[in-house]
Amino acid sequence: MNLNHRHQIRRAIVAAFSFASLLGISQASQAYGPPAQAMNDAKRVDDSTLPSRALAGTGIAGSFNANAMSAPQLTFTLPDGRTITAKRQRTAEDTTKGRKSWVGTFTEQPGSIAVITTFKGATTGFVSYGPETWELMPGKAGGHVLYRVDDKKIPAAEPVLMGPKSENDVISGTSSSTSLTTDATTGGYVHDLLVVYTPAAKATYGQATLESMIQNAVAAANQAYQNSNIGITLNLVGLQEIPYTETGAIQTSLYDLQGTADGKMDAVHQLRDTVGADVVSLVSQDGDACGIAWSMRSISTSFASSAFNVVNSGCLSNHSLAHEIGHNQGNMHDRASTTNTGAFPYSYGFRRCMSDGTGFRTVMSYSCTGASRVAWFSSPNAYYNGYATGIAYESDPTNSADNARSMNNTASTVAAFRTSGTSTTTPVAPSPTAPTAPSGATATATAYNSVNAKWTDNSGDEIGFKLERSGNGVDYTEIATLGAGTTSYVDNGVIASSNFYYRVRAYNSVGNSTYSNVASVTTPAVPPSPPAAPSSIAALNDANGSATVMWGDASTNESGFEVRREKWDTRKLAWTGLTTVGTVPANATSMIDLSGSGTYRYSVRATNAGGVSGLVGPAAVTVTGGTSKGKSGK
Repeated sequence: MNLNHRHQIRRAIVAAFSFASLLGISQASQAYGPPAQAMNDAKRVDDSTLPSRALAGTGIAGSFNANAMSAPQLTFTLPDGRTITAKRQRTAEDTTKGRKSWVGTFTEQPGSIAVITTFKGATTGFVSYGPETWELMPGKAGGHVLYRVDDKKIPAAEPVLMGPKSENDVISGTSSSTSLTTDATTGGYVHDLLVVYTPAAKATYGQATLESMIQNAVAAANQAYQNSNIGITLNLVGLQEIPYTETGAIQTSLYDLQGTADGKMDAVHQLRDTVGADVVSLVSQDGDACGIAWSMRSISTSFASSAFNVVNSGCLSNHSLAHEIGHNQGNMHDRASTTNTGAFPYSYGFRRCMSDGTGFRTVMSYSCTGASRVAWFSSPNAYYNGYATGIAYESDPTNSADNARSMNNTASTVAAFRTSGTSTTTPVAPSPTAPTAPSGATATATAYNSVNAKWTDNSGDEIGFKLERSGNGVDYTEIATLGAGTTSYVDNGVIASSNFYYRVRAYNSVGNSTYSNVASVTTPAVPPSPPAAPSSIAALNDANGSATVMWGDASTNESGFEVRREKWDTRKLAWTGLTTVGTVPANATSMIDLSGSGTYRYSVRATNAGGVSGLVGPAAVTVTGGTSKGKSGK
């Protein structure tokens, strides 16, 4: 909603950002632990078991790895034998709503994205990897299936409106403003989103699966905002079925969605007001386009009555939700694909149509030869393989393309379309201000690759918290979006012997709080590998109530040795009383145990900070003479 505190608005975004900073690639964000397999026991499956949009011969089935959602890296083994590994960029989690999203990227494929969401028990996901889109879905016979989407089966465009493209727009409002604005936000605006879906869409996937897919699309949109340095958080405030039967024409669905008194989807408008949604999306099965939306060209809160869009369910993995909402935010397609204008003279997408591996298209752009869609909005300050993803208005007004700048400039207007609401069932009073900032942030290294960040929640009206991490105390990247009431997060994406800095802020529909204090931590060194087990063992009777235990030192990195003993129980006819009777320092090869008389057996293992070796032994001995017990080493 509208951010009234102008101190959260800054005059300009920094003029240039490196490719690394836009992706959050710093020491902190490169710090990942070992990967986990996304699927276990994966095997090829027949095409008949896959959704109709799957590319023939690309399906595999298996069980989704339950540990994947907490892993810092995820590996996908594809049917052709390739193995691709995504590195986590961000986690979005709200335990009270049963939602957790894992968002990552493939470093060898700039602009790629992997998103997996578990929502109310259903897990779905998609991978955008160069020209390939892969979907992870629940299998018909249980488990999960992973398959590549056949681009030819994605819904075609509506040629009457915009020509043969994959996404279309209905344009409303007056002509574009010719003024050039330079105000920009740094994360101070929240755009509340209501998503409704048709019974046909629900029947196609099942309710839980469809809602998980929608959560994926929202998480992907938020990651594209972060990649592009856009100061917006898309906040899903409502998600439910609406009784509506599609005609098959997506333009008709858009008109019916927008209509307030035509008997088609009138209830949506009351629901929108109840939850305080700035933008409303309909997920349908209309097969003639991936999406359609009204595009804001006159920057005014009066556009709220047109802030509607429709997305085909089969295109949720294609950034189509972010694309259509982008039109509501004032964006237009790339210049080659439209004669229309957006909110500003530079509100265009950008594409590079090249087949030499350098081609790409941003979220708002139409497809062309060699141009894979990347998870960025156009910006002259973001680079793909060394090529800018946009053109600055100041350097080339005629060809300018800067959706990121445009969205930052319209963010406050869109955020003011509706008053606040955080419930999907009952009206709530609008929050008058952003929440109170958290305080008391601390960061504790619990292992060489794990940090526990904690803070105090000082607000009672937050939607959640945004946790950021830095490797230098200056450049921060958001690594987690967490639900209301959360006061800690375990970050397992760090490396050993490094400094890390953490800060957190609360947010609600008004915007973000100020930041907490900065908590810093230095992770410990990687522990050594456990030592090798001793090579041999012997135990000798000293005939004075003690035994000498000897072993061969086969390791080079032990910090000491641990000697363990058991005693033979003549009544039970068993070895009993296993205990550690002594520890000796590194390089020691014997120890005298003041055991007292009796029959004993000994085992030894090497130890260090990385763990313990296997045991050598046991070696048995009968000790005579004396009754005292104790131990000494030499």
